[in-house]
Amino acid sequence: MSRSRLAALCGALTAVLTASLLVAAPARAESAYPFPLPDFTHPGRPHSPLFHDRGDTLIPLLVLYARFDDLLNLSEAGARDKIFPINKFGTVTDYYLANYIGVLVPVVETYGERDNGVVMVNMGQSAPAIALDPSVRRRKMLELADPYVDFARYDTDRDGDVDDSELAVITIFTSRPGTDGCGQTRGVASGGTLDGKSVAFRTADGGSQTNGLTFAHELAHQTYDIEDHYGWGVGDWDLAGPTCGGGERWQRPGPWLRMHLGGQTPTVVTKDRYVDLSASVIDTSYLLYDPAKGVDDYFLVQAREPRAGTYDQDVPDSGVVIWRVDERQYKAGSETARGVELLRPDGVRTPGCVDEDVDGRQDEDPRDNADNDGDGRVDEDDVENPPVCDGGGDTDAWDPADTRTPQRTMDRPWADGTPAGVAVRAIGRPFYAGSATEWHSQVYLDVRGPGVLVDPAGADGNAPHPTISQGASLPISYTVMNTGEATDTFEFTVLGDTGWTATKQTMTLAPGQRATATINVTAPTGVDYTRNTLTATGRSTSDTDVRTDYRFLVEVPKRRLALTYTGDTAADYSDPATASVTVGDDITGAPVAGVPVTFTFGTQEVTVTSGADGGARVPLTVPSPGSHVIRVATPGDATYAAASRLVPFTSRPEKVTLNVTSQSAQPTGNAALVVTATQEADSTPADLTGVTVTATLTPTLTSTAAGAPVTVTGPLGTPIPIPAGAEVWSVTLALNDGRFTAPPSTTELAVFDPRGRLSGLAIGRDAQGTTVTVQPTGSYLLGRPIGWLTAQIGRKTVTATSIDWTVVRGNRAIIKARGQIDGAPATVRITVTDNGLLPRDVFELNVTGGLTYQERLTATIGGLTVAR
Repeated sequence: MSRSRLAALCGALTAVLTASLLVAAPARAESAYPFPLPDFTHPGRPHSPLFHDRGDTLIPLLVLYARFDDLLNLSEAGARDKIFPINKFGTVTDYYLANYIGVLVPVVETYGERDNGVVMVNMGQSAPAIALDPSVRRRKMLELADPYVDFARYDTDRDGDVDDSELAVITIFTSRPGTDGCGQTRGVASGGTLDGKSVAFRTADGGSQTNGLTFAHELAHQTYDIEDHYGWGVGDWDLAGPTCGGGERWQRPGPWLRMHLGGQTPTVVTKDRYVDLSASVIDTSYLLYDPAKGVDDYFLVQAREPRAGTYDQDVPDSGVVIWRVDERQYKAGSETARGVELLRPDGVRTPGCVDEDVDGRQDEDPRDNADNDGDGRVDEDDVENPPVCDGGGDTDAWDPADTRTPQRTMDRPWADGTPAGVAVRAIGRPFYAGSATEWHSQVYLDVRGPGVLVDPAGADGNAPHPTISQGASLPISYTVMNTGEATDTFEFTVLGDTGWTATKQTMTLAPGQRATATINVTAPTGVDYTRNTLTATGRSTSDTDVRTDYRFLVEVPKRRLALTYTGDTAADYSDPATASVTVGDDITGAPVAGVPVTFTFGTQEVTVTSGADGGARVPLTVPSPGSHVIRVATPGDATYAAASRLVPFTSRPEKVTLNVTSQSAQPTGNAALVVTATQEADSTPADLTGVTVTATLTPTLTSTAAGAPVTVTGPLGTPIPIPAGAEVWSVTLALNDGRFTAPPSTTELAVFDPRGRLSGLAIGRDAQGTTVTVQPTGSYLLGRPIGWLTAQIGRKTVTATSIDWTVVRGNRAIIKARGQIDGAPATVRITVTDNGLLPRDVFELNVTGGLTYQERLTATIGGLTVAR
């Protein structure tokens, strides 16, 4: 496929992609611009005879390599691979082909591998050879190569010489270690003819360590007579910029070179509109000019990014790259009057090589920490030998998402300082940029004639991405501007697919006037998508062809349901609880009827439908005590998304009361404790089957050493055996099931031996000096307690004739009886320790009722007998 056909195909693909990604503005009359449009390559007045598109013409290329006897040389294949072949990334010839600036082919030659375009010559020792004037060295190399190349065949115009338009020549010599890594393009010293032809060409010259980009640069000097753009600060953005050093690196020619050399024809913009700028291989650049100013002043706009494996892999930044062109200055030779200039977002001009601050003076601010030139900057134009040319930086491109380059409008003047009347506005990225494999920028190109800017992007230039629930409304605000030269009235709105609605806003704007349009957008309901594309639009009411569209994405989730829990959050085990919610619209708050609501509580799951009030309620049985969760969930439908919420729920133990239903006094042998539980009267009793109780028995009569508590356990309602032997037990009860809770419960159990007896009379004095006389008599007759108990406490007399029980264990005994004191009911209890004949007996008297009395006394007169 020819290069022209390939370029046409790339242009067609670019147009298709651009049309599919951006909404095209309607056509309108383009009265401000002529038809046909000017040819900005001005072939009738080229900058030099060689500086023009060579089309599909094959350019023969000879590579001469000078070997030295004292250095490590490249092989013929090594020299070949540095320049050839075509269609292999990283070679000079492929660079030219890939950028559409020339089709370089090997010359016909007979050295070594025939017709590979490479001829190796031996120049002896390196020092004297390199010391030669470069033009003389080149002449010698050509003469040594003459036996292998028929130079006469390249005199295509038969004028007796071979010039730069007929033969491209690269001369390479083996580099000395650590040097000879740059290049130059110069003529060849005068001498004899080669195959009868005079040498009228220059050669692109460099060492074996010179990188491929530099050879491509030098070859462009020879074949196209391009000027160096070093001093114009184009940096690493152009083939005409600095290329030496740094190993192999690549940067494409800038759009101005590509336009003139046939690599790319920019789109001349004749109406205000948004365009997509792609940094892909088939990128497109745009040209902005004012017909009233003429064709020598214009801006070129493109997108660039460093991408591995491409000839832009080493450009220093990503984003929109804007060039200002003044064709009149192309050969001016000034670092301030620039023919092609990179416009940086911050407005600071890119440094020149010897005039770093671009003020028309050189080396006037040396490195002495002083502002010698009075421009407010320090040491910015130092003396450099050799001069260092700027390579560009990572803030050269326009990308407002980079906080260092927040500028979104390029409205700079022409190079001569006059207002341009054209501009690049709303610099940012389109909504699809994040999903693309290469860099995409979106810019609004403002040229002469009517136009309206619609700019919903944020400060970072990114397209908005709002969320509007189905059926909901959202105000969307965006910047608008009259980019025409006359006052006009515009209508603004937002367009979407079927079902979307939006308000409209009309404004009358003067030329250049900015404003903010606010459009209320309402999403449809019942749609089955969650993402949609909306278009913010503005159009002139006087000329509907004047219109701008800006597309952006919007998330359209289903509406959300608000589930407001109104039920129980705590209840006792086994009791009923009510779980309930109110289902409402999350946006309006209105109740939503007819929604299935599922309540899940442990193993219980119940589904009910919300009523007219949005309420849904179900009874649930409370599970075992602890922390639980009630899950409330609704399924999604055409309008509402599925919703759920978790409600913490506390299950408390069921309250019960423990009751001892066995006899409080039992004979030894088969004594047992029977405990039952009474639940709350809540109509939902729990199942007590299998619930056990533990009784802790603390003896009263057993001596301290042997009187440790004893525990017995058994089911509720079932006799629990008591340890053998007579004893008065203090009993503490506890449930053994966490599902239930009972208040502290204590009781007393008397286990008696019917043979036990207590009798006697004893007189003692208590701690207050009161004389106390007791006369207990207690025993059993046919298993029934009999006896009496009298006590004289000072002047108080207690008489008890109803004996509840008498318990005798060893030399100790207790009688519990009921009687009266001064006519009032009283309960009396006496605990006796019979210490025999010699030690005095001890007794403890406890009276409750008409008198409260509790004292431990020693008998001073009389005695008490404990017997079996």
